[in-house]
Order: sequence, then structure tokens, then C-alpha cells
Amino acid sequence: MPEEVKKILENLKAFPKKALGQNFLINKTKINKISEELLKYDTDEIIEIGPGLGAITEKIAHSKKRITCIEKDGKLYDYLVNKFIDSPDLHVIKKDILNTSLKKIRTKKKAIVFGNLPYNIASQIVIKFVDEFYMEKVAGIFMFQKEVAERILSAPKSKAYNAFTLKIQSFFEIKKILSLNEADFWPPPKIKSTLVMLRPKTKNKKIYENYTEFNAFLSLSFSSKRKTLINNLQKNFPREKILLALKKISKNENIRAEELDNEDFFEIFYYLKNQK
Repeated sequence: MPEEVKKILENLKAFPKKALGQNFLINKTKINKISEELLKYDTDEIIEIGPGLGAITEKIAHSKKRITCIEKDGKLYDYLVNKFIDSPDLHVIKKDILNTSLKKIRTKKKAIVFGNLPYNIASQIVIKFVDEFYMEKVAGIFMFQKEVAERILSAPKSKAYNAFTLKIQSFFEIKKILSLNEADFWPPPKIKSTLVMLRPKTKNKKIYENYTEFNAFLSLSFSSKRKTLINNLQKNFPREKILLALKKISKNENIRAEELDNEDFFEIFYYLKNQK
């Protein structure tokens, strides 16, 4: 399959662009596994970020679901439009994902967003996804650099656990689907990858109605990992109120942010908000 990819790119007079994170998936077994995951999810629409040469896209093109592919590279965009010209439910748009509203692209209520994300902007993309769909019935399946995936999947008291982790875990159930090695791609990246699913949680109304404020609260909570939660939060909240909030969830005053789960943060946030 690497030769097949090279031949297509030669015909297009194109080459893998490092700046766009163009490492094309060539492992057919894993291509099939990812396609199966996308198709078995109960949804009416698939939005694919960075389809590249369409290795996954062609597996789902005739699924009778609406499919929208977002491709920034002009030559790959032209190639995909021509490749899928006979697929009426498949639409290719030429856009930069960081400057594109996924919410405006989505046309169906139940949708899933998929992407083999460029490693240099993967964190930005997943945060964009959460910001746009935290209160929607939209799931995500994303391929990340292994270390980023570990951060998203991390549990309290682990080194990788932080505000980025909590922001995602507060609104989505996280599940590891697949590990990928360097040889699964061409050209092979210098890092391993992990495919992760984000499935929307039952919404906590108190939190999603105060989404921006809650995210600022998380950032403040983790503003200095060397400090206790009280020391971080008392920049914005009275110490005695924070102590009462911790007592309410049976935590001591020396607790640090990385020792608490998202339910703990929900309780503390809502208590302090009501005490203002």
C-alpha cells in the first residue's frame, strides 16, 4: 500500500506536507477497524477532518449516511472531489478546520466527527470539538499522538491529569479503541498513535448552563500544580468558602486539583458559584 500512496501523490504532483501532518494510514486491517467503528455508531452523519487520500472515506462512502469531508490541501481536495463524484451523500469542502465551525457544517442531530488529526494541532481541534458540541448528541473518534491520548484518558492522581483532561472528561465518556505504530503510516511519523472515542455524557444542566465559567474555574484550579486547590482558588474565592466546599465533598484542605475527579469539581464549582 505505501507504493500505491506514493503513486497517487506522484500523479498529483504532490508530496506529504509535514506542516499539515500528512501521514497517510496504510495498514488495511486498521483502516477496516476504524471504518467499522464509524459505521456501527448510531448516527445519521459523519464529518471527517483531513481525509487525505480517502482510505477511510471510501469504506464509508456508501453507508447511506451523510458524509462531509473537510480537506485543507488543494490538490487532495480536487482528488477527493473526483474520486467520490458518484457518491451523492458525500460532500467534500476545502477549509482549514481551525477556522471552520463544525456546528455549522453538521446537518443532522445525531452525528459523529472523525479525524486522523495533525499532531501539531490535535489538542486545539479536540478542544474546538468540545466547545462546539458539549451539549449536543455528537460523538467523536480521533487519532492522537499517544501521549496526548494518554492525557485525555488519564485518571486523578496521575501525572498527565490536568485541566485539559477534565474539560473533555466532564462532557464526554472516553474510550481507547486502537493503538497504531509508526509503520501503520506513510511516511512513518516518529511517534505512536492512539484512536480514542468521545461519547457524549448525560448532561449536567448546572454545568453546561455555566460552561465558560466552569472552564475558567478548571483552569484556575490547575493554575499551579505545586499548590493546593485552596491556594489556586483563593485568587478568586474566599478561603473560608473553599474550605466549606471541600468539607461538603469530604476532602481535606491540603488536597490538590489533580486528586479530584470531574464530579468533585462539579460540586465545588456549583457550591462556590451559589455563595457569591
